[in-house]
Amino acid sequence: MNTPAGKESAITIMAEEEPVEIGFPMVAAYHGQSALAMAAIVFQAQRAAFAVLSPEKPPARRDISIVSGHPGPGVRDAFEVITRAVTRGAYSVDRTLTEARLVPGHDISYSFQITLGERTAEMALLPGVLPERFFELVFAKNRSTAQQRELSALKRSIAEDVLAKEPGALFTMRAS
Repeated sequence: MNTPAGKESAITIMAEEEPVEIGFPMVAAYHGQSALAMAAIVFQAQRAAFAVLSPEKPPARRDISIVSGHPGPGVRDAFEVITRAVTRGAYSVDRTLTEARLVPGHDISYSFQITLGERTAEMALLPGVLPERFFELVFAKNRSTAQQRELSALKRSIAEDVLAKEPGALFTMRAS
């Protein structure tokens, strides 16, 4: 997968002793390929949130907590590799979040609350970022081999599209 490799597409986070720069290829390597689209979306969500919550310096991992409306592995892994929130017990899934309910009839929200210290960025994925065909394939029962191949290619395509955009084109965001 070709992903932007420049500094602008990396997240710098303060680890235990010094800053660490994490680009999307590291997130993809940690996660694997099963949910690349969501991993890319969450990578971009973190880029946007940290730019607002900590514009002067890299945010410290130890001060970050996450509430996700989406329980998927791409979401969890993208938050974990950057913030270590899952390992630290600072990550939770709340399926009752009301924003970005993009799939009628499914108990899932494409929204996130990223808290750094006393400030929180509430983010919701904009409609249209994920095409309707994505939802059709993801929630299809008994996917055929051809549909599985189509879904895999679509996830890669979505990830590339998401990474090529500025985060502001992907989410609504409120910071408090």
